[in-house]
Amino acid sequence: MIRSALQPRARRLAALAAPLLALATLGLATPAQAATAPSVTAFCDSGYGTFSCGAIASGGSGSYGYNWTAVQNAGFVSGTTTDSADGKCRINYAASVQVTVTDLGTGATTTRQAHFFCYATAP
Repeated sequence: MIRSALQPRARRLAALAAPLLALATLGLATPAQAATAPSVTAFCDSGYGTFSCGAIASGGSGSYGYNWTAVQNAGFVSGTTTDSADGKCRINYAASVQVTVTDLGTGATTTRQAHFFCYATAP
């Protein structure tokens, strides 16, 4: 009697579990595996009213896209879509730029700012 009473419930559980298992094998039912944003370090150096910046990304899929934007007292002249960029800055002022790194495998993004002083001569 106990066995027959459990049978319908077991069938219902199996019927509910089957679609979830199918989704899990496709990677669609695993929110714990959400895209992890890459870790990013950004840095800049300046001299003679120009600057050079770089970004080091790690984590995620290992393939990254870069997008540099000027934030304050700086303007880019090259490399805004690579891991390094160059530009001109307002001499004797603090400057800042921003890089957004996109993990090309997952689409996850991370943004970092780099702050520096724009020197008239090499520091």
